[in-house]
Amino acid sequence: MTAPGGAPQLRGQLLQARLQYLSKQGEAAGERVLSSLAAEDREALGSLDREAWYPFGLLIRLDRAIARVLAPGDEGIFERMGEASARHRTEWLGEHATLVSPHGFLSRAAEDHRHFQDFGRASYRRTGFTAGELTFAGYPELDESYCRSAAGYFRGSVALLTGGPVTVEERECQCRGDAACVFAVRWSGKPAR
Repeated sequence: MTAPGGAPQLRGQLLQARLQYLSKQGEAAGERVLSSLAAEDREALGSLDREAWYPFGLLIRLDRAIARVLAPGDEGIFERMGEASARHRTEWLGEHATLVSPHGFLSRAAEDHRHFQDFGRASYRRTGFTAGELTFAGYPELDESYCRSAAGYFRGSVALLTGGPVTVEERECQCRGDAACVFAVRWSGKPAR
């Protein structure tokens, strides 16, 4: 579903993960962040449906408000929000997390892109036994905070699956004028399947 005028949309699940992060910061912190948003954004966030579509810009405004209110000047906040989203998205795996292949998970993340965003394209390719590359292209709206959050999400997800250290490097970025955002992911820990 694309909104009138073609504005990019994403599923409510992505916003719910961010609100879960915010709730873990404490009630007062959450109230400060939400009160800093426009009334229209507060209303949309107050009645989220996990399967409904919402403007991409709503997530960006929420992320920027969290950063501005809770961590001014701390650029690492976006990656921490992404890592928290990874926990939110993968918590159902529980003790079985180490049975999931990082390659399988990252490949599925690329395949599922179209289920969570109605814009852009995503692909995954394995580049080594414990390495892969995710590519995202064709985004009609760009924001560096979204890329940083994505890096945190991939790092957090793969770390949960492997139990070992993970590095994520955004080698190319649409925000810097590149044709795509390309994330190189490397991990150690259990062998990939």
